[in-house]
Amino acid sequence: MRPARGALAGVGMLLVLVGLVAGVANREVLDADRFASHVDAVRSDPDVARQVGALLTDRLIEDQPDLVAVRPLIESTAASVVASPALGPVVRAGVAPLYDALVLGDDGAVVLRLADVGAVVVGALAFAAPQASVPPDLDVRLSQVGGQEGSAVGAVHWVELLAWLCPLLGALLLGAAGALTSGPRSARVREAVRRVGVGVATAGLVLSGLLVVVGFWADRLSHDTVRGAVRHAVWRELDGPLWAAAGIAVALGALLAVAAGVTDWPRLRDVRGLVDLDRSPRRLAARAAVLGAVGVALVLQPSRVATVVLALLGVGLVAVAVVSLTVAIGRSPRRRTGVLAIAVALVAAVSLAAWPGDHELAAATSVAPREGCNGHVELCTRRYDEVAYPATHNSMAAASEPGWFFPEQPDGIVAQLDHGIRVLLIDSWYGQATDRPGVIAGTDAQRAASLAEAEVDLGPAAVRSAQRVRDAAGLTPQGPVEPYLCHALCELGSTHWLQSLRDVHAWLGAHPDEVVTFFVQDEVSPADTAALIEEAGLLPYVYTPVGDDWPTLGQMIASGKRLVVLMENHDGGTAYPWLMAGFEEAQDTPFLFRRPALLTTAASCAPNRGTPDASLFLLNHWVTDKTAEVTNAERVNAADVLLTRARACQRARGMLPNYVAVDFYDRGDLFAVVDELNGF
Repeated sequence: MRPARGALAGVGMLLVLVGLVAGVANREVLDADRFASHVDAVRSDPDVARQVGALLTDRLIEDQPDLVAVRPLIESTAASVVASPALGPVVRAGVAPLYDALVLGDDGAVVLRLADVGAVVVGALAFAAPQASVPPDLDVRLSQVGGQEGSAVGAVHWVELLAWLCPLLGALLLGAAGALTSGPRSARVREAVRRVGVGVATAGLVLSGLLVVVGFWADRLSHDTVRGAVRHAVWRELDGPLWAAAGIAVALGALLAVAAGVTDWPRLRDVRGLVDLDRSPRRLAARAAVLGAVGVALVLQPSRVATVVLALLGVGLVAVAVVSLTVAIGRSPRRRTGVLAIAVALVAAVSLAAWPGDHELAAATSVAPREGCNGHVELCTRRYDEVAYPATHNSMAAASEPGWFFPEQPDGIVAQLDHGIRVLLIDSWYGQATDRPGVIAGTDAQRAASLAEAEVDLGPAAVRSAQRVRDAAGLTPQGPVEPYLCHALCELGSTHWLQSLRDVHAWLGAHPDEVVTFFVQDEVSPADTAALIEEAGLLPYVYTPVGDDWPTLGQMIASGKRLVVLMENHDGGTAYPWLMAGFEEAQDTPFLFRRPALLTTAASCAPNRGTPDASLFLLNHWVTDKTAEVTNAERVNAADVLLTRARACQRARGMLPNYVAVDFYDRGDLFAVVDELNGF
């Protein structure tokens, strides 16, 4: 009888193990959305992108051998394009027919052609290295999967079947092994449940051991070939779900074993018990196998095994709690049923907490990029100056941030970016901290200029308010002079510019498919502005003009140069060519409108600042009446006013309004109007 029980238990455990692997494959590979997400994550893996970029470069140089002179530039550009989030929709669309062929049995040929990648590489290269002669009709093919005569549909259906059938059969066999023991019926039932728990937990532990071995092998795969890089990336995609399945199996099995009525909890022995040789050969061999496996796992995968050990410790604590509860309430069958219900609830809670959710699936890239460029795939092929962008006037003057008098936006710069603003009109001034926390004073050197601007933009009341704030509080400037974002008078509100730039740096890192623009009224010198941008880590993102034409949004995103910095007063010259002269690149409309009705006149579209041949058009659309700013914003930002004026100015000036700048962007229909201007 004992050999039969052992055979049933062994086969049952193996079936559970197969079911665990099949279940992960069914969930992660045979689900269309997850399959596409995994493929896209593999494509954007840095090692994969680097190797594919090298292959694309080889193909380019085969067609144009002279390009070998700029090979490092080509390879870097190609790798950036391959890894670009802007290609996500292209890749996922290319994966769809492959998924259909594998799962649905579509017999049509499946070709994962990324000729679009080649086209983007060619465009980006022409922008980054205009001296390189690249054939515009170059056809680049990343990979090809031939006809599907050997369709995997049969195997797919087997996986779907094994995912539920194997665990069920395994549990039945494990239970049968326990039921074959002698004794009363209740004892056999408890033994059956215990055997199921032990078998499931053992399957989870065996899977953990296999994952350690495979992970050790995968970590040592060469990343210097496409095949090795892809294998490593694929393993990283499936590694987490497999470990989650193993952990849940161990937790489920342990809790079932405890719920079966195990109350004689073993006491912990001292360390000498681990090396006690006064045992039977069978127990010594089993202990040696377990300790050896754990030791090897700790050597090969220390961090992963440490995570599993901590998880098992948590399961053990839950098991101790259930055992303690069992002892506390006695051995009544009815009460034991209650304990079993509690154990099942705990198993469900642990399983739900351990299993990775959909949001964790996309965490492989640390960000969750949106599709397309600035939210639209269609914008990827348009030049920067062919796109309309939602913009905010005096972006730093935020009602939600402390210390701002006369705010002109509802919230701060990062919140505006989160909500879709892509052009930030900001004013930079020098200021000093004062003896009043949170209040910044403008410098004496800029006092006259700031008061004059405040008189024009904010009105005499704002000037008197600033003077009263400073005089009544007896503000005493102290500490170093630093750059701040202020609307002329820092006493009426300020934002520390360096910290703001650091926040934007973090935002850009988390949103890799967005192009953002600063339009700065710069009372801070170009040298100090450049130093701030570099200190904030933004320099790798800053766009430097190349040639006369703007790149497309897709090219900017692929190159990483997706922060445009325009300066109103002083450009960066040859020292900082990326600090561009704003009104050589852009022209605008008037901006001093005291009443909403003035925005509906033809004069509101008249030329104001900027050269006539500037390619960008800034539409200034706000009312300067500070007594009714929110009300006016709600009125003039409505589509019937804003879109009507934008179209009128487009006809009058013969230019698309690129920067549609408003106050209180959350009032009215700014985003809908910009979409309309972009043709959506």
